Amino acid sequence: MGTPPLMGRYLAPEEQGEKAPAVVVLSYGFWRSRLGSDLHAVGKMITLDRLPYTIVGIMPQGFDYPRGTQIFKPLPMDEATERPRSVTRPMRIVNMLAKLKNGVSELELTTEMARLTHNVRREYPREAESGGYLNGMAILAGLLHERLTGVVRPALLVLSGAVGLVLLAACVNMANLLLARASARQRELAVRLALGSHRRRIIQQMVTESIILALPGGLAGVAIAFFAVRGLNAWKPLVLQNYPPIAIDLRILCFTFGLTVLTGLVFGMAPAAVAVGVSIHEALKTGGAVHSGGRTATRLRQLLVVAELSVSLVLLIGAGLLARSFVKLARTDLGFPPENLLTMRVNLVDSRYATAESQTGFYEEVLQHLRQLPMVRRAAVTTEVPLEEGWLNITAFQVAGRLPVPLAQQPQASVTVVSRDFFQTLGIPLRNGRIFDLQNNHASAGKIVVNESFARQIFPGENPLGHRITFGQNDDSGWTIVGVVGSIRGSALGVEPTPLIYRCNCFTNNSFLTRMGFVIRTTQDPRAAIRAVEGQVYAVDRNQPVFDVKTMDERLDASLAPQRFHLALIGTFAVIALVLSALGFMECSRTW
Repeated sequence: MGTPPLMGRYLAPEEQGEKAPAVVVLSYGFWRSRLGSDLHAVGKMITLDRLPYTIVGIMPQGFDYPRGTQIFKPLPMDEATERPRSVTRPMRIVNMLAKLKNGVSELELTTEMARLTHNVRREYPREAESGGYLNGMAILAGLLHERLTGVVRPALLVLSGAVGLVLLAACVNMANLLLARASARQRELAVRLALGSHRRRIIQQMVTESIILALPGGLAGVAIAFFAVRGLNAWKPLVLQNYPPIAIDLRILCFTFGLTVLTGLVFGMAPAAVAVGVSIHEALKTGGAVHSGGRTATRLRQLLVVAELSVSLVLLIGAGLLARSFVKLARTDLGFPPENLLTMRVNLVDSRYATAESQTGFYEEVLQHLRQLPMVRRAAVTTEVPLEEGWLNITAFQVAGRLPVPLAQQPQASVTVVSRDFFQTLGIPLRNGRIFDLQNNHASAGKIVVNESFARQIFPGENPLGHRITFGQNDDSGWTIVGVVGSIRGSALGVEPTPLIYRCNCFTNNSFLTRMGFVIRTTQDPRAAIRAVEGQVYAVDRNQPVFDVKTMDERLDASLAPQRFHLALIGTFAVIALVLSALGFMECSRTW
């Protein structure tokens, strides 16, 4: 990445392998929050998953890739290397960084990735065809800066446009007021011209006055921004939480100074134009009376007022559209009631949970403990928690009985592993068929439940019940669809529900069970049940970490935070522009 560490060093090549020492590099945030900015942290030991690791380096502030990373470990390239240290799921999705050669186009990059994908599938045909690791595998590439800024770039462009419109309204207001002032000073200018002053000197004076008036405004803007930035950092939406803090630095100050001088120069040209057009004879005949400066100047000021009001109306209309979109988004049907719903995750890190049976046993025991709590109505586990950011387990599949198609053309769906009472806990309605058997595990073996989006896209106009889904060409038995449930929102509110397949965790040999999410329906405020719920997990095994504990209402608020943030800023800009327009109109109307 080219970023030198703040302290210590990078991970070394010899620290990757079966007999390599256990070392880590820490992020700046982890070093500050967990180690208290210890200047002697390099060389000390920390415990991860009950195993000791040596700190060899600390990254500087602002280095945050992948976003939110707190600890960097050497990546083992095979499962045998990873298993002795901690029991985690094998690597299936990895990101790779590479420097592009000069002159390489995006089309050439995409073509090369397609060629690599074909070569890997050809080298491992059994894995590519049997539903193994390479089932549906594809190597995709893109530019890093587009990935990092892709989420916030459209919003920042809109906000930048709004800021530009507010600046335009302020500058038009300034030009209008200076024009009114210049019109009132026509006799003074005529006297100076009659005494021999050159019109070029008059223009220089007008522009200089405009710049001098703009500089205090720029300084006031910097002062207001200094305090506003503190509020923005305290109120940043979740979409910006992993980015460096907003700060005013030398670049911002230089940009502000240059923009202030430029606006003062450009919009000071209007009074300068009035000064150039002063008629000495007509101005001196007025006898010192204040007048509007002629029909041309009056029309120019009227046009400026119209432009200023137009700018403020554009911002008001934009704010109104954002408000309508926000209200519509806030009223989005999640597919389940979010009230009194608590969510959390547990990551199994002990070698005792190396098999699917031991993992399932742990979660079943935790669920039994949770159901004994008076404040818990229902509880279930799932691999995908609703409204949780992150990647989904998207898998290609085929419908048994239909003509086989190449892997690249097979339909895809997200596969979620859930416990048998997941639908009752979350409150997802049953649309057709049945759900997993709550009493008999064998009755749920080989059965899947799909959502309505899956049924509409894969089986349009027909009943999906009884159809079998196969994963990979060698999956002869397949999975039988026994029920259709309502679609729920996944990781984003503004996105239509995707096709979803639910598998029961009672009969699965899936390594994703090492990191499962809990959904708990409570009888009262779920925040009051957090401590008791965590205690039940620790009662089963106190060494397993519980994290990402949030209520569903908190997840909903987090999903709405970016839109709420944009609405507040655009609304503020619209109000400022409207106030500026009103002040300019009132001031100018007095002199017409």
